[in-house]
Amino acid sequence: MFKSFRQKVGFAKRRFIEPPYPKRADGQVYLHIGCGKKNHPGFINIDAQPFPHVHVVTSDIARLDAFADGSADLIYMSHVLEHFKRAELDGILGEMHRILKPGGRLRLSVPDFDKLLEVYRLSENDVRSMHNQLMGSQDHPYNIHYTVFNRRDLEALLLAAGFSGVRSWDPWDGSEPRVKDRSMKVMKAGDQAIKISLNVEAVK
Repeated sequence: MFKSFRQKVGFAKRRFIEPPYPKRADGQVYLHIGCGKKNHPGFINIDAQPFPHVHVVTSDIARLDAFADGSADLIYMSHVLEHFKRAELDGILGEMHRILKPGGRLRLSVPDFDKLLEVYRLSENDVRSMHNQLMGSQDHPYNIHYTVFNRRDLEALLLAAGFSGVRSWDPWDGSEPRVKDRSMKVMKAGDQAIKISLNVEAVK
């Protein structure tokens, strides 16, 4: 993948200048894991790529030693889990559980395999219609998908990691924190618009 000059400069600056953690007015701690180019106010940003707004640069989200046990009120991960192998998921979700305070929330979005099958069917079984969402665009080493999820599967993983109160959340309902990203992804298939993101929240 070719980086713009501006992005190269930003990456170079980030190697020497670590941005300070944001302080929220309500005193809560929000983590955005796999933020990519998104920089949402009030979130501590964690990503494998050293964008200027990234506070913690790492691809190993099963070991986030920068954060103490029970230190976060909310962890947000949008279209991140699918980039990890199935064998890694228990460790990742266990680490999220460790970092969250009692009653803290893990808010997840992943591609919904059931919805992608619907897109495939309505697109007259055209594999290309679902390739990027299923396999990743593969334009750089971190943009490859290894795992698929549906609601039943993801809920089982969360419960096994010690979470409870698993529920769906709607990125369009206006509730905070409001983040505009792939959690709102809609794909056109045939004459239909299909929301293909599985959006789930669980409580420690």
